[in-house]
Amino acid sequence: MRVSLIAAVLCAGSLLAGCAVQEPAPVPAPAPQLRPDPRLASRLAERNQSLQSLRSLARVSYRVSQERGAFDAAVLVRRPHRLRLEAFSVVGAALIVTVDDGEVTGFLPSQARYYRGRTSRENLFRATQILLELEEMVALLMGLPPVDSGAGWDAEARALRRTRPDGGADVLTFDPEGKAPTGWRRIGPDGEPQYVATFEDFSETPFGRFPLKITLETPPLQRFLQIRYDKPELNIVLPESHFVQKLPEGAVRVPLPSPTG
Repeated sequence: MRVSLIAAVLCAGSLLAGCAVQEPAPVPAPAPQLRPDPRLASRLAERNQSLQSLRSLARVSYRVSQERGAFDAAVLVRRPHRLRLEAFSVVGAALIVTVDDGEVTGFLPSQARYYRGRTSRENLFRATQILLELEEMVALLMGLPPVDSGAGWDAEARALRRTRPDGGADVLTFDPEGKAPTGWRRIGPDGEPQYVATFEDFSETPFGRFPLKITLETPPLQRFLQIRYDKPELNIVLPESHFVQKLPEGAVRVPLPSPTG
């Protein structure tokens, strides 16, 4: 009885305090499940068609293992197989690289050396330190994931995935509106990432949203590259002469290895 009396007194005290029986905390509603968007694949294809050329100044930052650096550059792109990169120093151009589907050339003014060779992934890597095929590199610099937009894609929540012939996969992520890709990952057959790219700081243009910041990581090589564009011009006419270099007077010609070694 004494225990019952104490319980009754405590209950009465809580009633007088206005907190008789605590209501259970409301259980939060489960977050809505995002459904696959069937429009993503068609939007990817439309975007792939809408962006064809670019000319812009850029700030390029890189990291190779523990080495870091940055430089200003001019970037010219004409899809699918034309590319020109000019890296600047305090005294002018430090390196000029031009690429088309047949030839890679690189000129080092400070050393008066002119490198020339057939276009291959290996020679592109020697010239740019980016280990991609030419069409993939051009697409990436154009603000596009370096993938086949017409491939068979499986839609996920704000994402697309496709299985590659080697057993790996390409995975694309999109912005909340599903209008532009914000990320690309290429996963190897072993499940490990081979490339990781992000597209950020989008600017509205007549040709859709364009990323002013592009990053590319290559985990197996411990390499990181970031490009920040400054007022890029899109879909302008770029003559063929922009993507060809002749042997400068007084320069020493150095052949690059052929694709067959």
